[in-house]
Amino acid sequence: MTASLRALLALTLLAGVYLLTGLLVLLWIGFAVGAVWVVGSREASPQFNTVPLLVASATFVPLALTVRELVRVSRPAGPRPDSVLLTRGQGAALWDLVETLAERVGTDPPLEIRLTGEANAAVTDDAWLLAPTGRRRLYVGVPLLVGLRPDELRAVLAHELGHYARRHARFTEPAHRAYAGMVMGRQRIREAMVANHLVRLYAGPLRLTVTACAALTYRLVRPVRRRQELEADRIAAEVAGAGALADGLRSVPAVAAAWARFEADLVGPVRHATGTVPDEPHRAFAHLLVDPEFPPELAALRRAAERLPADGFHPAMRRRLDRLAGLPDDPRLPPAPEVAATLAPGPLRRATRYAGRRRPWREWLETLAAYRAGVAVEAVTAVLHPDPGPSTVAEVLRRVGSGRADRIARALGPDPQVGRRRLVEGVSALVGLCLLRAGRVRVTVGWTGYGRFTGPAVDHDDITDWVTAALDEPDGVPRLLAELTALGADPDDQAGAEPAGAARTLTITPALDETTRRRHQDVAYVSLAVLLLLALLGFAHWLGDEPETPYRPGVTLTRPALPDLLDQGPLPGLDPVPGLPLRPTRIVPSWSPPPLPDLVPRSTAGG
Repeated sequence: MTASLRALLALTLLAGVYLLTGLLVLLWIGFAVGAVWVVGSREASPQFNTVPLLVASATFVPLALTVRELVRVSRPAGPRPDSVLLTRGQGAALWDLVETLAERVGTDPPLEIRLTGEANAAVTDDAWLLAPTGRRRLYVGVPLLVGLRPDELRAVLAHELGHYARRHARFTEPAHRAYAGMVMGRQRIREAMVANHLVRLYAGPLRLTVTACAALTYRLVRPVRRRQELEADRIAAEVAGAGALADGLRSVPAVAAAWARFEADLVGPVRHATGTVPDEPHRAFAHLLVDPEFPPELAALRRAAERLPADGFHPAMRRRLDRLAGLPDDPRLPPAPEVAATLAPGPLRRATRYAGRRRPWREWLETLAAYRAGVAVEAVTAVLHPDPGPSTVAEVLRRVGSGRADRIARALGPDPQVGRRRLVEGVSALVGLCLLRAGRVRVTVGWTGYGRFTGPAVDHDDITDWVTAALDEPDGVPRLLAELTALGADPDDQAGAEPAGAARTLTITPALDETTRRRHQDVAYVSLAVLLLLALLGFAHWLGDEPETPYRPGVTLTRPALPDLLDQGPLPGLDPVPGLPLRPTRIVPSWSPPPLPDLVPRSTAGG
């Protein structure tokens, strides 16, 4: 299947997604109207059944979230909120480099260059859905500016501008944005299902539908996007050189891994322990990158990058490197300039800002070294003193030098050599912190380890020799205590105590951040509002639906006549006696006696 056909199918699927969403909206409206009618009908719902209203209110939230995300990705999104605009006055060298590369690859330069705090580079064409062009933006990560060589940085930027040159956003950008909208809608539906039990009951089918559409779009767009990455590689190799681009492709994930470690293992623990962060993290990171211990680790990270599999819309790294190896390495540009040092510090600082009390980055590095030294000391004191409690430097040294060094080393590591190294490092850090509190040495941090303690009268190697003698020689501990006293340090000081001016800050990470909590509340409020609105409409209809009087036709009630039990003829052989009828006409006898004679004579008329 060709790339054009896949893009056409992706656009067709995109239209189908919007049509399906519109159909779902119409179905929900019809269901909501039907639910209001059913609830408001006394004949259909004599007892005001609210189950249809619950279903309508529960399905409204996931449908509204899906529509919202599709509308959001259909319009210009604007710049990323975590990015910082770099004007021409703040980064003239970088702007000149980008414009030169755009001219060489045959495209217009971006309208904006924005800095981010992640080790990545990307281009966007921010426009309305299916619009031919939009506002072009180039995003460059600050870690790449300080971690890549100039030729590597130039090759990576040429690769990004190569997407503009081949108009890759014309076909795949709408489908990709629709895919991103469906993925975000699926995530929002999932969050709503977690936050609301009512939504959880009825949102499952819609979530499955959105998931299926997103998966199908992804399978159609992914091969096209991977082919576009290879096309951008070829354009960048022609302009900046295949060798420089290959090195850049290896270095980008290596620098990203180093930056992730810098944030997780250095900035995070120190901020948790002391509440401080560097005011210019990019400069602290750049300082650690030039440490002699970093190049071997960088080389290992670059070798690991060559084995990266295909990830999302990017082909496998080995495939990209093999294709670059077959291209001529003939850059058409002069040597790449150094641009990181010429950038204004303001945008760099804002792009890599951390929450916490900011300190000058050099002082923060000293705090980092002291913190690491304290961790090494705590590992040793935890073996010597299982029960928490204060202990002095002299007490720790005497316990370590009492012939138990081998047993302590076995407790610090499974391997004897590893345990021995950790023991020497922990005790050396203990001595170094004691001298640091006395103001006799300063500490410098490296990429690994706790740093080096150096001063006018003592060097880090001297401290290591003293500690080694204290562990192996019987009189090593007294000589070490004498050295500390002679240098003005106090051996009776608390072991592992922090330097003056540092303070521990207890921080508690909330279970949910404010944004997530607010989103959960919005889901509950919207569901309740829709439920109340539909319930009010249904109740109003229910009140106005007066029951009709059933039709009852008129009925004439007649008392049935009792049968005449005496309705029979005269008995045979009997003649009726005058005045005494044998068959009365009614049940009550109708016979009456004759009138009595008048005993008082009455005068006759005229007499």
